Amino acid sequence: MYKNILLLLLLVNLISKPGKTQHGWNEMNNSPGKTIKKFNFLNDYIGYAIAFDNTSNSEVIIKTIDGGNSWITIPSINLSEFMAISFISDSTGFSVYRDMTNSIAPMRIYKTIDDGVNWVDISPDSTNTGMGNSVLQFLDENIGFWGVDNVLYKTTDGGNTWDTTFMNNEAIMSMDFIDANSGVIGTWDRSFFYSGSIYTTQDGGNTFDIYNLNLYNSVIHTVNYTNNNTIYASCTDDWFSSGRTPFICKSLDNGNSWDSIPVDTFNIQNATLNGVDFTDELNGIIVLSKQFSDTGYVYRTTDGTISWQFEDTVFLNDILDIEITPNTAYICGEENKIYQRDFPVGIVPITANTYYDNSIFIYPNPIKANGLLNTRSNIDFKKVEIYDISGRFVCAKNVVNSQINTNNLKSGLYYLKIKNSGNVASTLLYIE
Repeated sequence: MYKNILLLLLLVNLISKPGKTQHGWNEMNNSPGKTIKKFNFLNDYIGYAIAFDNTSNSEVIIKTIDGGNSWITIPSINLSEFMAISFISDSTGFSVYRDMTNSIAPMRIYKTIDDGVNWVDISPDSTNTGMGNSVLQFLDENIGFWGVDNVLYKTTDGGNTWDTTFMNNEAIMSMDFIDANSGVIGTWDRSFFYSGSIYTTQDGGNTFDIYNLNLYNSVIHTVNYTNNNTIYASCTDDWFSSGRTPFICKSLDNGNSWDSIPVDTFNIQNATLNGVDFTDELNGIIVLSKQFSDTGYVYRTTDGTISWQFEDTVFLNDILDIEITPNTAYICGEENKIYQRDFPVGIVPITANTYYDNSIFIYPNPIKANGLLNTRSNIDFKKVEIYDISGRFVCAKNVVNSQINTNNLKSGLYYLKIKNSGNVASTLLYIE
């Protein structure tokens, strides 16, 4: 029943958006009374977010299972200040709060495996107070990183024990680890000069290579550790008029050396860089805004920041977060609405070597179990990878005479990535 409802919502969402361009952004007003501040999507449809609830005047955790069309509030710990979340799968995640009544360990971290019905305190024996900001990232149920002010906490056993590293005198503002050893951290120098630095590690935070920007208002709020040793870092809240062109820092060697790449502002007056996200070393999205304006201009790159293509305009007072998922992307800001990137069915939008073709489709869809699925395209696809709705790999099959057998697949919704040596196409399949 759940998957039937989900499929219906997906179809309604597609049918209700006629006339959209391939790279348009749709406004969605589906979190009544709440302002989304930070996304945490698991795939295109299942996601969590930190939101400010205007009714209770507090921060809450909300969840969507239909790509942001609707949200529900999940139970959370009732402490004084809610800081960060990191969900690793449907219903399983971690959250951080600050409890100023606890003088020894005011920063607290909790874990849930049932969507917040129950939370278990996994906090270290003592924690830093922090300065009102916290960054959290768990890679799985055991490996996690947590930044509070100038302290980096790391666990490899699900929070039973924690290692602690002090980041000189700089506050952790952003973080992205790709495994237990390799990661990048963006910092603030904790001064009113608001200078930023980029810390990279290959040993889980025991040692760091440090790149200091030494620029006014260069706090690093966004970092992306992508594949092939490529890292992107940027300062995305240039709310002081610094008089310089927005830029992105890029490393091709795991942070050993960096290039500062100016971002073309496309004649946008007093442009600031308000949002950045990259999926790999080539593909990313940015949002440029005019100062003191509610208009954001969305651009994408497919060649690693060499060039940018305009996509659409979004109308938000302040861009708070942008997150790319496998087949779409989301933007939120200081208003009761979000924007979702709109793509035709059957297209993988932000992947190197992706073939864009509206005529690619599969049929019948839905299909009965153990049936033969037909594909039609002007590309001769040879292989297909099949993933479940949570993004977990299920199996790989050959495409034989433009057909795919669905043997051994249970009833449900699946992602198909159909490929040959030079092209990839993606679509959804529902097995009855």
